[in-house]
Amino acid sequence: MVDNLNQLDLHLTRRDTGQLIPDRDVVDLCANQGDLATVQGSANLYQAILNRLCTRKGELASLGHPHYGSRLYLLVGELNNTRTRSLAELYIRESLEVEPRIEDIVAVSFEPPTRGYDRHTLKVTLKVKPVAEETLLTLQLSLNLT
Repeated sequence: MVDNLNQLDLHLTRRDTGQLIPDRDVVDLCANQGDLATVQGSANLYQAILNRLCTRKGELASLGHPHYGSRLYLLVGELNNTRTRSLAELYIRESLEVEPRIEDIVAVSFEPPTRGYDRHTLKVTLKVKPVAEETLLTLQLSLNLT
């Protein structure tokens, strides 16, 4: 059994709630009083999910993780329409099904596209049930299609 609450990882920049997350955004380590900052609990799982979704599937093959990541990068340049959102849901589910800390992907939903500057942005809400926890983890992220 995986204990989600006691897992500890390095805290990364550009992996926070409510940020626009292009899949190639530069990620760095966070500092805390002259030391490396860490993240744990649901914040750790949230960060792990974002890392998995924003890493191109196969990109870590040379490090021994050929199946880590997602195929969301294949949607860059596509229109924000029903087909693209359906593919995005498929790619998200495919990627998160192998995350050992997730028991169930409860929901993947998208906001309808707007006519404004963010019409090329997929706004996604994910609800997942972590292993051995009762409370669902809700994540909101924005994926840039340009």
